[in-house]
Amino acid sequence: MAFVGYQLNGQTIIRGLPVQPKRKPSRLAALNQQRMKAVSQFLKPIKRIINWGYRDMAPPGSRVGTFQQAQSYTFKNSLDYDSDNDNAPYVNPEKVLLFRGEEPAPEKPQVRREGKTLVFEWESFFTTPQDRIFVAAIYDGSHQYDLLLTGPDLSVKKYIWEPQRVVMAEGKILHVYVGTKNMLTDKLSDSVYLGAV
Repeated sequence: MAFVGYQLNGQTIIRGLPVQPKRKPSRLAALNQQRMKAVSQFLKPIKRIINWGYRDMAPPGSRVGTFQQAQSYTFKNSLDYDSDNDNAPYVNPEKVLLFRGEEPAPEKPQVRREGKTLVFEWESFFTTPQDRIFVAAIYDGSHQYDLLLTGPDLSVKKYIWEPQRVVMAEGKILHVYVGTKNMLTDKLSDSVYLGAV
């Protein structure tokens, strides 16, 4: 048997190379492969967002990395089945968490698209600057994305963002996720899905 080694969170991991099965997979095994493929195809293009958004789920020394944590969550919680396509599994963007944490999310967030900008609004009990700031991510579901790492503090209640990494073309659908980050602890909230714009 052949082995492969790699580093993960400062630990050396040794594993055997996968063995190709000689038999055709069972129906259940084939469905499981389809599910894993759907999850990987959705998450792989946004690995940068996942590494940032799941960093607290995979602390240094953990044997499971950020991407594996996101795969596991998405596999268990975010798959639906297309009845028009032989019940093929697909990732439902509404059920995905692009970032995870215990900080409170923005209160009643909303988004609208105005030309090449996204206009975010939310409610806040805060009237003076706070330690918690607004963060956001957008993703077209296949390959283009952008990440707003440092928005305003939550007392501002509104932010206009002009993404730089995504072509804001007419008719292009973008999935929008928002959350908060505590500037003192660097901790995140769970992402909140605001829909497709």
